Amino acid sequence: MLESSRVYLRPLEEQDLPLRVKWVNDPEIRPMLMFDYPLSLAKTRAWFQKTLMDDTKVNFSIVEKETGAVIGMTGLIEISITHRRAQLYITIGEKKYWGRRLADEIIQLVLEYGFVELNLNKIYLFTLPANERGRKVYARNGFVTEGVLRQHYYCVGAYQDLTQQSVLRGEWAARRAAEAK
Repeated sequence: MLESSRVYLRPLEEQDLPLRVKWVNDPEIRPMLMFDYPLSLAKTRAWFQKTLMDDTKVNFSIVEKETGAVIGMTGLIEISITHRRAQLYITIGEKKYWGRRLADEIIQLVLEYGFVELNLNKIYLFTLPANERGRKVYARNGFVTEGVLRQHYYCVGAYQDLTQQSVLRGEWAARRAAEAK
């Protein structure tokens, strides 16, 4: 189990799937996500069964330690052992947990897992234009903007630009060493 002071990450389980569907279909959350819409529970169950044996994905549920409540989902997808890279995603779906800087703890747990356990060299992510707050959180956690893929993704009824940010293993390690001093 991956654990910080306020949350822990555990593997996504089938009982978590209704929450995933609820969050992806939420009109306030949806503009930040790159998901098919509307998302059904049946399709989510089929996706979940397929991912169980897929070594290119690691999906976690985010659990608040104090209450045991599942408050979001995170993980690594597109894991490439050959190229030592993966794409990070995170969604805090329970809105009462927004603005508490829990994402900082969650991101660091996933980065440590990726760089230490999976021996990755690069962890990257994409954000949609509406997710300015997310880009600031990622920058605060060491991610560097690499560029913008123009009109690269069709979702939320339009062609969307994708901003790509990443952090390299060496940058992450240097930052951790500096914070430990």
